[in-house]
Amino acid sequence: MAFEWTTQQIFDTLGLFPSLPDSPVTGITTDSRSVRPGNVFVAIKGDTHDGHSFIPGALAAGAVAVLSEIRPAETDPRIIVVPSTLEAIRTLASRWRRSFDIPFIAIVGAVGKTTTKELAASILEGRFNRVLKTEGSQNGFLGVALTLLRLRPEDRAAIIEIGIDDIGAMAQHLNLVAPTHVLLTRTGPEHLHQLKTVEIAAREELRAFDHALEKGLPLAINLSDPFVRDWMTAHRSLLRPGQGLTYSMDAGDRPDCLGVEQDGKLGIVSEGGRMDIDCPLPGSHHAHNLLAAVTLSRFFGLSAEEIKKGLSGFKTALGRTEVYRLPDGTEVIGDHYNSNPTSLTAALELLSRSGKNHPLHAVLGDMLELGEKEESYHREVASDLIRLGIGSIWLYGPRMKWLKEELESKGILAVRHFGSHSDLIEGLKHSIRPGDRILIKGSRGMKMETVLKALLEPRNQP
Repeated sequence: MAFEWTTQQIFDTLGLFPSLPDSPVTGITTDSRSVRPGNVFVAIKGDTHDGHSFIPGALAAGAVAVLSEIRPAETDPRIIVVPSTLEAIRTLASRWRRSFDIPFIAIVGAVGKTTTKELAASILEGRFNRVLKTEGSQNGFLGVALTLLRLRPEDRAAIIEIGIDDIGAMAQHLNLVAPTHVLLTRTGPEHLHQLKTVEIAAREELRAFDHALEKGLPLAINLSDPFVRDWMTAHRSLLRPGQGLTYSMDAGDRPDCLGVEQDGKLGIVSEGGRMDIDCPLPGSHHAHNLLAAVTLSRFFGLSAEEIKKGLSGFKTALGRTEVYRLPDGTEVIGDHYNSNPTSLTAALELLSRSGKNHPLHAVLGDMLELGEKEESYHREVASDLIRLGIGSIWLYGPRMKWLKEELESKGILAVRHFGSHSDLIEGLKHSIRPGDRILIKGSRGMKMETVLKALLEPRNQP
């Protein structure tokens, strides 16, 4: 079924009174390239492009209305000026979301959100016919709104990934999404240029649990996270029976759902017995993400058969633990969408287990948005590299110079730093041998996918 609004409904929602006839609306978009006849185009000023520049093209493509923050020189009644186009689209998304009476699952946390979201969506598809989920990592103020506007009457559940980068952001997202269930993956260093400390970041993530407690919503609780565990200790007596389901890979935490990882399988022990399922992604951190998603599914009573059916269609999100096995036996792990101290440690541990008898290469770009402690966070990676015995280290970006200095101060000399992708790629191509194991990781802004694509090219190209 199609989008089911009219221009008058949109104008009423926004408190606007343009002199336009009421017309059916076929969709709301911020991408002028995707405008179709009957769409409403919302001009958003982004980091690299300003949507206001594309208003003429959107009108030519058949937009029935355009929301703009800039009053145009030409007098076209279809161009309607609003104080904030971002707030306008969030207001529309809020009204559209509230026309749906289905489960809305908010997935929050500093690490593992996107993979857990993908796993949870696959699992729930074993029960529900259609599950809306956040595309990629569209988890900010605009992305959450656009996700909600993709809701259609056929959807039977929605999984919304929520990311925060400032104090107070979580409350705004929760007010928009109005979740019925909440899952917090892990806390950790994130956006510390604004959130300042890990403690503040964790407190802001836990606003989602505070919200769930206030509203009486079910929540999946990761007892292996110290901040979450402290929250649980303080609020356990306030949770109604069955409202919170706990999970952990440590039996000492006495969780409702205990995960046991072995030989690529995850055993989940709960009061209902034990269930063993194949892990669709390698690494203990992904086994933990899977445990979180399965714990969430217990709120919906999914059987083991439904869970396995849903996971059979799982596909990892772009740029997250993509494993490539090349014809010459080389294995490349592409994990280039994001990087922070927690996820980098997990990725290095995965690399170390990928082949004990194979040379290991860590190709690392800068970790961004770590605030005042960014130097110490980069230097601390040295201890993981030494502990895991990763023998060949390739670094890219100005911040990774700190890691190079730290490694060299500890006597590790097999470390190279590069100032450009091209130099890094050239060095790798001359050094990698068949059967080697390679991890490529860095924050999104470092564009490490450029390196990945180059390594995946046929080796003997002219």
